[in-house]
Amino acid sequence: MTILLLTHSYPDSRIKWRGLFIQDQALALCEKHEIIVVYFNVDYTRFAPFSKYSFVKRQNGKITEYELTTGRSFPVLNQLKYFIDTSRFISKEILSKKIIDIIHSHLSYPAGFLGTLIQKREKIPCVLTEHSWIKKYFRSRVHKLCVLYTLKHCARIVAVSHALKDDINLYCKRQVQVIPNVIKMSKFSLQDSIKNDNKLNIGILGGMGNYRKGLDILIKAVSLLKDIEMTVHIGGDGKFLSTFKDMAKELDVSGKCVFYGEIKPESIQDFYSKLDFYVLPSRDETFGVVAVEAMACGLPVIATKCGGPEEIITKETGVLIEKENPQELAKAIRSVAGNLGSYNRKTIRNYVLEKYSPDAFVASISKVYQELLRNTK
Repeated sequence: MTILLLTHSYPDSRIKWRGLFIQDQALALCEKHEIIVVYFNVDYTRFAPFSKYSFVKRQNGKITEYELTTGRSFPVLNQLKYFIDTSRFISKEILSKKIIDIIHSHLSYPAGFLGTLIQKREKIPCVLTEHSWIKKYFRSRVHKLCVLYTLKHCARIVAVSHALKDDINLYCKRQVQVIPNVIKMSKFSLQDSIKNDNKLNIGILGGMGNYRKGLDILIKAVSLLKDIEMTVHIGGDGKFLSTFKDMAKELDVSGKCVFYGEIKPESIQDFYSKLDFYVLPSRDETFGVVAVEAMACGLPVIATKCGGPEEIITKETGVLIEKENPQELAKAIRSVAGNLGSYNRKTIRNYVLEKYSPDAFVASISKVYQELLRNTK
């Protein structure tokens, strides 16, 4: 099949982390299907309301990628120009030259809405994979109407977790299939269970543009564990990085915390290799890609009950705790640290291989594609 994948979130030369989980899905799919990716964005640094769009075409292995950029327009009209430019590009550069079997949009807005409009015009079924809580899209009444239209009219909805499926069903009474994100297993290898510094090594990885990952909760928990010699490896960047550093100083744990800043995708294996186990004290997660990546390295994980992790973490792979609770997190860190030998790292990695490997993902999503094509004939 030939799949047109639409998204506004995808790695580029500026932000290699953005939409990496979407690119991983595309890379998995291209082993069985022909994949064309259209990644579209607005250049907000340039006010050009009457400019034409520009695009760059790249070949990423078997994937054909188009990065489409449109200039910023007037308020309100900006989103309209965004959709018109992207729609014209798809019609001119792709649909006029290629027979597309399936449109696969990631995230309800804007890609899901655009894909559903193209579905209506071109009679090509659009699959929506949702990664985010639906209410987060409701920045205005217009955005809300666009998202609700997408949920009602796209050909099929896929959620990356059962928690997200339940959230989607609050806004539309349709069948939603759960297909988890894919982990590229070749990027991760089994870690040694013995570190050389005789310290406990734990880690957290994520953007610091907000408090969603719960780094503040982890820092508070570490301050309660004064008797444990440990290093907390902290990867990620964002506007609150200095705030978290100041918090570590105020709680007198800055000597235990190592802030690395942004970890490049190619260095993530090195980051996980420093750890005895991983900590994910998030306030909300629709899935939890970093937890699964850590498990692909054989690391046990402590995670909060905040949506996606409840479907990932088992007694054999880690510990689930309540969110917003530094005391419970400190207790869990102490417990896992004292029982590291009870976690079989090979078993943890095999669990990931069975549930989140490219083969498992491609088999599940291909069934969705095949059913859609049968029903549209």
